[in-house]
Amino acid sequence: MILRGSRRPDSSGRRATRLRRRLTATASTLAAVGLSVGGTLAAAAAPAPALPTSYAVTPVDSAGSPTHLPSVTAAKDVAVIVLGTLTPAVVSPGKDVTITGTVTAPLTGPLSSPQLRVVRGEVRVDQRTALDDWASGRTQGPGRTVDVTPLPTVAAGQSRPFTATVPWRELRSEAAFAAVPISVEVVQQGATEPTGRTRTFVAWNGRKEYVPIQVATVLPVTLDPDVELFSRDDAARRSAWQRAIGPGSRVERIVQGTRASQVDLAVDPAVLGPDAGVDASSGGATPTPSATTGSPGPSSGSATTTPPAAPPTTTPATPATPSGASPTSSPTIAQLGDGLASQLRGRSVWALPYADADLAATVGIDPANSLVRDLVSRATALTTRLGQPARADIVWPVDGLLPSGREQGLRRMLAGTSVKRPAGIVVNAAAVTKPTAYTPSARRVAAGGTRLLAYDPRLSALLPRRSDPSPVLSVQRYLAETLVLLGERAGTPRSVLVTAPRNYDPDPAALATFLSATASAPWLETVDAASLLSDHVTDKALPPTKPTTTVDSAAPPPVLTARRLTQMAEQRDTLLSVSSVLRDGAAFERTYREVLDELGSARWRYQPASWVTLSNSVASDIRAATSAIRVVPRTSTINLLAENGTLRITVENGLDYTVQDIRLRLVPDNPRIRIVAQPAPVTIGPTSRTNVPVEVAAVAAGRAEIRAYLTTADGTLIGSPASIPVSANPLDATIYWVGGVLVGLVLLAGVVRAVVKGTSRVDEIADIEAVTAAHESLGDADDGDHGRPA
Repeated sequence: MILRGSRRPDSSGRRATRLRRRLTATASTLAAVGLSVGGTLAAAAAPAPALPTSYAVTPVDSAGSPTHLPSVTAAKDVAVIVLGTLTPAVVSPGKDVTITGTVTAPLTGPLSSPQLRVVRGEVRVDQRTALDDWASGRTQGPGRTVDVTPLPTVAAGQSRPFTATVPWRELRSEAAFAAVPISVEVVQQGATEPTGRTRTFVAWNGRKEYVPIQVATVLPVTLDPDVELFSRDDAARRSAWQRAIGPGSRVERIVQGTRASQVDLAVDPAVLGPDAGVDASSGGATPTPSATTGSPGPSSGSATTTPPAAPPTTTPATPATPSGASPTSSPTIAQLGDGLASQLRGRSVWALPYADADLAATVGIDPANSLVRDLVSRATALTTRLGQPARADIVWPVDGLLPSGREQGLRRMLAGTSVKRPAGIVVNAAAVTKPTAYTPSARRVAAGGTRLLAYDPRLSALLPRRSDPSPVLSVQRYLAETLVLLGERAGTPRSVLVTAPRNYDPDPAALATFLSATASAPWLETVDAASLLSDHVTDKALPPTKPTTTVDSAAPPPVLTARRLTQMAEQRDTLLSVSSVLRDGAAFERTYREVLDELGSARWRYQPASWVTLSNSVASDIRAATSAIRVVPRTSTINLLAENGTLRITVENGLDYTVQDIRLRLVPDNPRIRIVAQPAPVTIGPTSRTNVPVEVAAVAAGRAEIRAYLTTADGTLIGSPASIPVSANPLDATIYWVGGVLVGLVLLAGVVRAVVKGTSRVDEIADIEAVTAAHESLGDADDGDHGRPA
């Protein structure tokens, strides 16, 4: 632990008392502003030490080596000691210990001709609580100085490196192995109280009188909860993927830091890029970009009668590099994914469900949820992408808990997937263990027979992070913890599992140093985590026992609820229905499901607001995609003036995909109209519309509404329906028969009359022309008599 003391020498008891009080107050102030305390365990929740330390992190180079000494933030009233190295990490006869680090003077005054002292604590550390007491500063006992190193004056706020060498005989123990508590202190000239202090442990291994403990380590490799990974803006999306899996990313730091160590990596297939979820059955076709990432979608313009050329069946997995940026300077998402895949090949890899689906949240609500089951099945995409086996049957709930019913729920969930059944469940050992005199093995078995891999939360909390100034304190505390575990039952074979949370963020050099140092401990045997699924010699799997206190979740609360899971499953089913009527349905499905699948991820627990943002975008895209295929509604009423007629219903396809074999179905709302025959299957080109003829019959006069909707071949509704108003005015057939008979009778009467009466009187006049002339003469004479009196 890193501690601080006063800034000036003070030998009086009264001043020492005041100094201790002031240091305690300073510790509280520093803790309040969020400064880290070296050597403490987050999982153990130990009280803050009386003399805390603050520091800043120094980056390392690409090779994983520190570029310079740790950068320390000076405190106002106390000195800061940061340990750089402690070698060897394990002390044995004949091996002296060298300690390096830096001393930083307070801002309020210099350290005048100080001495650096290494003090061995005269306390017995054989229980885990004793480790906490020493590291936190609660243990106030006598100590023996084992080394003194003089230092030159250190100016206020400045740092100076130091090196101290402690003879191994000063650290030896009569026991075969032991965790030896030490304190590295800086003392002003003439003072008795330390000005600064850091507490840690030295691991002593005098002789082998034990059975080594099997130790397995599993680290998750997952994406960050960044909505920009699915942005519509190409540049923003590419930049987000660069941050997520590119050089210097958190993911790469984990992969690089574990490269030379026997560590299992639990990998989310989605971390390899958007094309990582392609099913093996697709033949490795590259998927289209997500609907929320600028991919082809519903046409925003009006439909045309002449469809444009159909898009290719496959599109590039990543957007083209924008002008002015070369692929070398700005790698595409596919290149980033390929680079990460090449680093994972040859490693011991587990496959998490695609998108690291939140099984812990789902199994207690809806174990049969279709979307989450599909994500579990798609874990096999990692095997396809890496070209090597990746176990997908070891389930790792993000919360690390095993509440009642979870084992059965996980079995039910996996039964509907390609995984079939869980081979093991990773769980927090504290969640399946009641207090005992010794720490149980990592090998456990649930009540239903499923093997459990119980990780030790205290050891897991010691994995180094970027916020640590160096891995020294973590390494020495880890070794001390395992020595205490060893001492509980030194002759009994046992196992330990160490894991990290999903948002684990290490420094690669510090992680590599930590893993190398801990693996070199002779009482620890590094093994593959999957080997813990079977018994070893006398290390048999033990059933879980109920803890006496509530165990906290290893992750924040879930964002998935029953309503949200139902909504996501319905959205998935909708997209599957639409894709079934598209000529390039597989490309459409990948396009629109990519982001929908990501909503099931456990990563959103760490940023719930981002889940809401992404969910709203997905819902909007799905509405646009499904409503793009529709029956065009009519604003005017269709008049049907006959008993039988043909209606022409317009169907529109606003997608950039060809719709084929879609069914138009019509259902009148009353019996006045009858559909003679439903239309045949229809095919419509991209962003086009077509008129579908429908034979109907008018049974009676009056108004009717015909509901027109679209379905797939199996009858699943898709697209947007419409109502077609029809006014039926059929003419009665009797009118035509009566009218025809009347016309026929009139014609018949004329013929009969002509036959019965014979020749016309006009025809009997011999000289019709002479008679006509005489008549005209008589008429003229009559006209001349007009006005003449009678």
